[in-house]
Amino acid sequence: MATIILTPEAQDDVRALDGSARKLVVSGLNKLKDLPEQRGAPLGSRASGNLTGLRKLVVGNRQYRIVYRVESDGSIVVVWVVGSRVDAECYDVAVARLEMYSHRPELRDMLRGLLDTAFDAPAD
Repeated sequence: MATIILTPEAQDDVRALDGSARKLVVSGLNKLKDLPEQRGAPLGSRASGNLTGLRKLVVGNRQYRIVYRVESDGSIVVVWVVGSRVDAECYDVAVARLEMYSHRPELRDMLRGLLDTAFDAPAD
């Protein structure tokens, strides 16, 4: 069973959904606990940026996307974006969030801390 970690922004994405959409997304997130590397579809380069290494899971009659990365051993899933499919906006948001974390060490360190906690590893 994989542990699902949502970035703070992805948590906000879920909170912003209405009740019925939130239920669909939570159901999709729960599916990622079992064999997440085999669910969804891999993403690659896009006009807006590179999403190689991330996957998307479609939920709610193809209306919502969960953009996530499975850590190398498959035991951790980090969810970067939960969003509407409209105009591939969720992919543009994913690129922006990845860039934000790479350029802001405090966010990167916070995410690393979440992963360390999930792995029960001591923090650096």
